[in-house]
Amino acid sequence: MTATPTAEIAAQLPVCSICGGQLELARQGSASGHEPSAFSPSCHRTGEHGDFYRCRRCGTLHQPSLPRGSALYDIYRAVSDERYMVEERGRRRTARRLLDRLGKYVPEGRLLQVGCGYGLLLDEARRRGYAVEGVEPSIEAAGYAREQLGLPVRPLALEEADLRGERYDAILLVDVLEHLGDPRAALDRLPELLVPAGVLVIVTPDPSSLTARLAGANWWCYVPAHSCLIPRETLRQLLVVRDLDIVEDVASVHSFTPGYWLAGLGERGGWVGRAITQVAARLPRSLLLTASLRDERVLLARNLQTTGQHARRWQPGNCA
Repeated sequence: MTATPTAEIAAQLPVCSICGGQLELARQGSASGHEPSAFSPSCHRTGEHGDFYRCRRCGTLHQPSLPRGSALYDIYRAVSDERYMVEERGRRRTARRLLDRLGKYVPEGRLLQVGCGYGLLLDEARRRGYAVEGVEPSIEAAGYAREQLGLPVRPLALEEADLRGERYDAILLVDVLEHLGDPRAALDRLPELLVPAGVLVIVTPDPSSLTARLAGANWWCYVPAHSCLIPRETLRQLLVVRDLDIVEDVASVHSFTPGYWLAGLGERGGWVGRAITQVAARLPRSLLLTASLRDERVLLARNLQTTGQHARRWQPGNCA
């Protein structure tokens, strides 16, 4: 249910970091702190986030109670996720599916993954012949990628990494954009790191999707770690006005064990959910179920800034 903050609270709210529009309360939360355990990739428990506010102009959802800058990175540095690698087989299959899409446009070359986590996608990309690099603020995740998989991963956030003079054929932000305190600044910087005709890949939730609207407060993306949830059309505008030509825009598809899918439902269903969780715990882990909830987009955009070409300029006047 959408609520309107009091005039006093509204006056204290920051404006939308995407377009400068006014914010209004969209989803009330209950979080009183910012524990690293609540920021782990596999944490999708509902109701533990702070208040989410929606921009009246571009529709972006913000969680303004989250820390910004170095204080936010300090939380991510301490993140540990015991459940993440339990679903390694499915996560690798999902990564291979994404790399199949990328390979149609960039079959080889230098590949940078921003927020690479434990390095599973980078490892799959390396097996295909890409020269891979990653940046990842979580000390545990970056350590696993370096020490267990032998990947060149810097234990840093994107804003902290010195990438001056570097150029990549592909840059991937997979489930990362929604975690950034200033996603617009990242989108300003990333085209400068791409070679001419290089491809930027973004996988991020879509709060304007039918699934998100039907799920309401139980949508899995209303979690403590999400700073900013950008609607599909707003994100498309952000890319196009930066001379990034969108070549694919499709719903993401994930592979997990049936138990993982059911456990996610169980976290949202009260006593029925608890029963579902018990069933999920007994299911065999040898099976993988591939499906799409159609509430997360995969966008591939080709860099036109230095090719002498120009994307069709979409001038919304609020996302430049």
